[in-house]
Formats: sequence, structure tokens, C-alpha cells
Amino acid sequence: MQQVKLVAELPEHADGVEAVLARAFGPGRFAKTSERVRERRAMPAPRLSRIALDGDGQVIGVCRIWRVEAGAPCYFMGPLAVDPAARNQGLGLTLARESTAACRAAGEAGGIVVVGAEKFFAPLGFAVTPKGRLFLPGPANPARLLWLELRPGGLDKVQGLIG
Repeated sequence: MQQVKLVAELPEHADGVEAVLARAFGPGRFAKTSERVRERRAMPAPRLSRIALDGDGQVIGVCRIWRVEAGAPCYFMGPLAVDPAARNQGLGLTLARESTAACRAAGEAGGIVVVGAEKFFAPLGFAVTPKGRLFLPGPANPARLLWLELRPGGLDKVQGLIG
């Protein structure tokens, strides 16, 4: 992997993050159900989010964390994106791992929810949410709704609509 520095998200990263998201997902990213979660009562958690900077200090990846409620406080991960020119080097998994570690260390919520591929997130401990336990404010494949418990019993009260 090229020389990369991971840092907590700061306001000065905003333009770089938007550029990476545009290159990674295109305009279709605004139609995703995950975006509906972020539009609701989700509160950004920049100190828990991670930004990947290349050797020149340019943003090449992002993993954002949001504070949400679903019967109890929890985190919502996403978007997770890596600039197309920096893909296939393990950076996405590294960003997700570091954001997860920051959430665990913060101790403010019992778990993290993400919409994504189980195969990708399973190495971090994420698993498919039990059927009927959580709902998104829009259509989504239930096999892609994953969660991770950050402490014993941390997901016991997490249920219902995420937002």
C-alpha cells in the first residue's frame, strides 16, 4: 500500500471527502437508503470517522461514523469509500477497522450498524442483523444490514427503525 496517513475527520477535509465520494459512487449515492438514515436525526461523529490521506495530504479514503438511535444509541457507519486510484490495497478495510476501534474506545454506544457486504465486514466482527430486529427508512436487502456489538450486551436494546 502506498504511504497513507489515517486521521480523524476535520472540517478542512470536506472538499476532499466529497471528491472521493463523487468518484467512488457518482451521483447515485444520494438515492441510497443509507442516505435516508443520514438525513434523519443522524449526527455526524467526525472524531470517530477516519480519513485516509496520501503522501501529499490529499484525501483518498473516508469512513464516516454517525450517532443514531434504534431503541438505544448506536453508531451508523458509512459512507465508506476509497478513491478508485487507491483501491485494491486494503485501505477500505483499514479505514473501517480504525473507525470501529475509535467507536469502541469512545464507549458512547453499544454497537455499530452498517449496510454492506457481510464478506467484507465479517473480518471486523460484523454479522447480519437478526431478521425483523432493525429497519431502514427505505428499501434494502436485509442480508446487507449488519451490526457489531462493541461491548457485552451493547446491542440488547437496539431494535426498530434506524435514525
